Amino acid sequence: MNQPKETNNLLKTEKDQKNNKRKEEPFVLDHTYVSSRVPQEFVQLVQYFYSDAKTIEEYWHMTVIAAYRNNSETEQERMLEVAIDSFKQLVRKMKMTHAVKNPIAYFYGILMKQFKHRYYEDLYEVHSYPSTSYNDPFFDNPLFHSWETNFDSNHS
Repeated sequence: MNQPKETNNLLKTEKDQKNNKRKEEPFVLDHTYVSSRVPQEFVQLVQYFYSDAKTIEEYWHMTVIAAYRNNSETEQERMLEVAIDSFKQLVRKMKMTHAVKNPIAYFYGILMKQFKHRYYEDLYEVHSYPSTSYNDPFFDNPLFHSWETNFDSNHS
């Protein structure tokens, strides 16, 4: 019997072989290849800044996630409105300041704030709470207005 003097080591032979697979550049699809699940109004806005279909779909995917987390996934009109408004805010922030390092994450943060704000507006509307201004903590505050009038009368 003729047995080989050396045993074949399969691991060694696999490492020694060259990988002959083709390495091609991934083909980039433009905005006309965006999925039909993404509303055309959103695609029309985003295509001016990102023409890649995958990027446009990623932005819409963030919108769907944020809507789901804020119980608004069934309201397509609201999702579209919030997504367009949030994307405009993102573009403004990116053009005015160069502080945005991850645009998709920043877009998601804007979406979450927008959805939460609209959720609480609807909640106040349904339960007929008085509308409050979030920007001015002293709006319709009787203590502040009485102090202001007392201060003005004492220092006149």
